Amino acid sequence: MYPTIQNIFLLQTGGTIGSAIHDGCIDVDPEKGDALIQTYLKSASRLVDFEVSRPFTILSENLVPAHWSQIIDALKTVDFDRYKGIIVTHGSDTLPYTAAALSYFFSTTPIPIVLVCSNHPLGHPESNALPNFSGAVDFILNTALPGIFTVYENKDGKTQIHLGTRLLEADWINDNFLSFGGCPFAVNDRHCLSHGNARLSPSIDALKDRAHHTSWAATPVFTEKVLALRAYPGMDYRYIDLGTTPPAAVLHALYHSATGNAEGTDGASLADFIASHPSVDHYLISFKNAQGDLYATGHDLIGQGGIPLENISFEAAVTKLYFAYNQKETDPVAYIRTERFFEFV
Repeated sequence: MYPTIQNIFLLQTGGTIGSAIHDGCIDVDPEKGDALIQTYLKSASRLVDFEVSRPFTILSENLVPAHWSQIIDALKTVDFDRYKGIIVTHGSDTLPYTAAALSYFFSTTPIPIVLVCSNHPLGHPESNALPNFSGAVDFILNTALPGIFTVYENKDGKTQIHLGTRLLEADWINDNFLSFGGCPFAVNDRHCLSHGNARLSPSIDALKDRAHHTSWAATPVFTEKVLALRAYPGMDYRYIDLGTTPPAAVLHALYHSATGNAEGTDGASLADFIASHPSVDHYLISFKNAQGDLYATGHDLIGQGGIPLENISFEAAVTKLYFAYNQKETDPVAYIRTERFFEFV
């Protein structure tokens, strides 16, 4: 009896995992997509057939929300019943944002959608391109868990599985990825897959018991813009001119205590900025409990019109705002506050 061939849909978008190094310059290389597949197949212990789609090939730092629309359109053409899962190869810089975007749109997926990247191009002696790709294949075939995930091997050699809405940007020194809240969904140490913190991560049953269907909504056209600002000492909001065509919403990343400056000279504070732009929705992240005890400055920011969001990462929040303000079915504030795929810890 011949081994069963497992079908996986592979969508490649470039990034470091699809790049090469030439004369000290790292850039996308159209041959690296096929090279990744062939490298995997040479060492694979099971038969896998990949159907490949390449809607675009870019370095992910050049990604804009319109690229999410292209990925969504490409995946909407897929017959999900034909595949064990979907792998999306992507650049590391903006991976958390695309992972969140696909989580919001494909939250009801009946099969795993797994995003992977790498710290160095394929062939570099320190590259984790092959372990990450192999980890994605193994996760799909071993678990069949419906949902959106990322798989990444950190410097410690352990492969972590992150929920698509929980992934944070990689750190600047070790290129390691972490999940919002400090704990990944699961860890694969090459011997077994262990589920993450039960208090912070949804259970396996919670993923399996969700509603699953492929009746997708219309692909968003991201015409409405979102501005994101981070608080830091000395931030002078008088330098932020929203102009004659302001964004639909502004996301304010506050300090960890859900605070921002409410005092400043002649309109320099965040509280003044919110009050002076009442036609724009101002969101504040991230509150642990907006109904509980807050610092005086937190009360001031909400009093000026700021909309508090609880227990959501910067990456997941800014991406969700793009979706909230580029759909017509739901009030944007209601959309942003409704859980789509475990984005609230």
